[in-house]
Amino acid sequence: MVSIHIIDDDSEIRELLRELFESDEYEVSTFNSAEDAHPYILRENPDLILLDIGLPGMDGLTFLEKLKSEIEDVEVIMITGQADIRSAIRAIKLGAMDYIRKPIDPDELKIQVNHAVDRRKKREQLSYLQDKSQNQFGDIIGTSEPMQKVYQFIYQVAESSKTTVLIRGETGTGKGLVARSIHNQSPRSKHPFIEVNCSAIQPSLLESELFGHEAGAFTDAKNRKKGLLELAHEGTFFLDEIGDMNLASQSKLLKVLEEKTFRRVGGTKEIKIDARIISASSLDLMTLVETNKFRADLFYRLNVASVSLPALRERDDDILILANYFLDVFNKEFKRNIRTISPSAQQMLLGHPWVGNVREIRNVIERAVLFERGDILSSQSISLQQDIPSKGTQVPLDIQMSHMVHLPEAGISLEELEQNLLKQALDRTGGNKTQAAALLGLSRETIKYRLKKFNLS
Repeated sequence: MVSIHIIDDDSEIRELLRELFESDEYEVSTFNSAEDAHPYILRENPDLILLDIGLPGMDGLTFLEKLKSEIEDVEVIMITGQADIRSAIRAIKLGAMDYIRKPIDPDELKIQVNHAVDRRKKREQLSYLQDKSQNQFGDIIGTSEPMQKVYQFIYQVAESSKTTVLIRGETGTGKGLVARSIHNQSPRSKHPFIEVNCSAIQPSLLESELFGHEAGAFTDAKNRKKGLLELAHEGTFFLDEIGDMNLASQSKLLKVLEEKTFRRVGGTKEIKIDARIISASSLDLMTLVETNKFRADLFYRLNVASVSLPALRERDDDILILANYFLDVFNKEFKRNIRTISPSAQQMLLGHPWVGNVREIRNVIERAVLFERGDILSSQSISLQQDIPSKGTQVPLDIQMSHMVHLPEAGISLEELEQNLLKQALDRTGGNKTQAAALLGLSRETIKYRLKKFNLS
């Protein structure tokens, strides 16, 4: 059951809100002061707190700041009088989710409460899935919907010990991690996981690395050497960037896949091999097939089970999860104690296009931790090469000229203005919510809430 704590010194408002939410089967507790509510909040960690700003004793803003230092993920909606909007804005900066004005509109408040509860549930689910995925999927980090599909794929193909797998995705998306995770969850997990990067080895040496060689096979071959395929017997053999493999080696690899045998370079004896083959490529193999740079028969043999890993820009829900994960990693490596990432730094991370994917965000956080001197990772420590125009160039010309929006004599509908700006930001970014949020100076969660509030897709 969802629990709500209401803190207001007005008994009529407390009872009005109690009746409103108990009718929806919420568990409601009411308090007339922050001091009374404090021990219950620490003990019960409610799903949501409705907090009046103008409390006797400890005021609502002071209490909000105290709570945020004690319970980082607490959800708070502030209750404020009409004349107290400046305090409400300050509350948002301190971490409140939203505010509601007196006299309270029950329908508006229910929308806000439902959003807060949904956000809390989602965060708890993400935390659970993150722990689960870290246990089962090693260093693959992410809980977004695209990543859940990747985890499901890993589950399915890991059950088989023989099916060949092709992993597609941009550089830095974690193809090697997915290959290793498939191996670790498969019946072959107790046997070797051998990998080779086809783009990192000269074509003339690749066959010797894959198949091994006999003594005297070529000038420097003084001794017999087992190839990596032979070492992978009963385990998994991972060919990264297979699109860079030359056609001669492709032909020999096809023979391995079809006959499960191969010969060392310079050898005559057929060597049997039992290994699952996993390959990966950041290139479009089908395009290479069409241009005769990759064998069609090998492509179809490798492409029995395939998965396309999402780029980081396609799973922006994972950006802060990854950033915090790497913050922990580099805190340990550099013996630092950076507690969290500042809101302005989070905004920068969420607005960045991440062309280099997970590898890029790892490098950015590593560099930031190295140069940060405080206990909060600041935006000043984060160095980003922006591939999208800066906020300054995106602001409408009339606002750039005056640095403010002038209120017309006849007044204006604030809601219509907000909707119009939201639509402009979405149009300008092609519907990308993260970049639209960056243009408007909002967090991604806030823009999602605003879009839902105005029924904008």
